[in-house]
Amino acid sequence: MNANDLLIGIPSGLPALPDAENPFLTPDALIDAQITRVIVDVLGGSVGVLLELRQSSRLRGNTALLRVKDVAQQNWLCTRTANEFTAWSITGSRVYPHEREFQLIIDCLPVGTLRIVGSAAEFVLLDAAGLDTAPPDYRSAPQSLVRFGVADETTPVEPIGVARSLPLL
Repeated sequence: MNANDLLIGIPSGLPALPDAENPFLTPDALIDAQITRVIVDVLGGSVGVLLELRQSSRLRGNTALLRVKDVAQQNWLCTRTANEFTAWSITGSRVYPHEREFQLIIDCLPVGTLRIVGSAAEFVLLDAAGLDTAPPDYRSAPQSLVRFGVADETTPVEPIGVARSLPLL
């Protein structure tokens, strides 16, 4: 299985994540994770946020996918000077669950904010195959090495556990 498979749907039999690893209950869980890709599935109406976890001490696995379904809005805002080739380190997140709407706002360094509005979300911790112990150096490694040094939507992954913003999706 790969991240694209999970963007279509998260398997129902995965174990639940403990509260400390659940970003819907513990917003600090995502701090130090890095956003490497935002995947928009227009046909399926979902957005997947691929996260690099090798710098995070709060989460197991080496990558994760945050999937928001029935997306009504997705915004990425950053300063012009922040458009370097880099991962975006999460400095904070806020979740606003409502009866018929789910909002997620993630603040990043260098100066970026991701906002996604949909009906519900799922967060899956993953073990991506073939990754080194440490992530690539985004500032000094060639772009080709960086691209192959982080998980993308085609990387084989093994799910560890899942958290859901609502009991049923």
